Amino acid sequence: MPTIEPLTLTLTELAARWKLSPQQVLASPHALPMYFYFDGLVFDFNDKWHRANGDASAVQALEQHKTRLGTLEIDLQRQAMHKRGLLKLTQWEEALSDEEMQSQQTEADRLTEEIAFLSAQLKQREEERQRRVRNGLLRAAPRTLNDIAQHGQTRFPPFAYMPHTPNPPAGDTPAIAEGAVVALEDGFPLKEALTTADLVAAMQDVRAAEERAG
Repeated sequence: MPTIEPLTLTLTELAARWKLSPQQVLASPHALPMYFYFDGLVFDFNDKWHRANGDASAVQALEQHKTRLGTLEIDLQRQAMHKRGLLKLTQWEEALSDEEMQSQQTEADRLTEEIAFLSAQLKQREEERQRRVRNGLLRAAPRTLNDIAQHGQTRFPPFAYMPHTPNPPAGDTPAIAEGAVVALEDGFPLKEALTTADLVAAMQDVRAAEERAG
């Protein structure tokens, strides 16, 4: 019965197969692409809107609009009551003309629309963020591998590469292009470091390297 070949080899398994240390495998000038498992949110590096704090300006604008609208609504209400003789304005308030009140009402209406728009935009952003979950392998960046080769571990990387999918379905367009630099967020379980034990190589890459070596 034929042996089923694994899709990946751990770095330790690969080092033993090639009779090298894990550090020697990583430091080789012909080093293979290495991958690590990630369960969390993954975003294209250039996707500033969906990445962490990409909504900062929108959130700030929303809060400013809400504060301004609240002030306008209170002022308009007090001015209307004053015109009907139901309220006496304080010494710090001035009675507004009908034109001034209309101008404030127009601003309040505009702010109401902008608040609704920003709220919907931020809600959509959060829903779209949750669709960027990845549970699988990512390709480690050269700097990550260099740090692990030198120190045996590195701080868990904030960036990696989206791996290429062998034989992708025809017409399938991934949300993030293969080979793109990606930003990693909200990984679970949270890991502080990436070590030699976390790295794997694709078996097809191992076979190709062995064939080239003869």
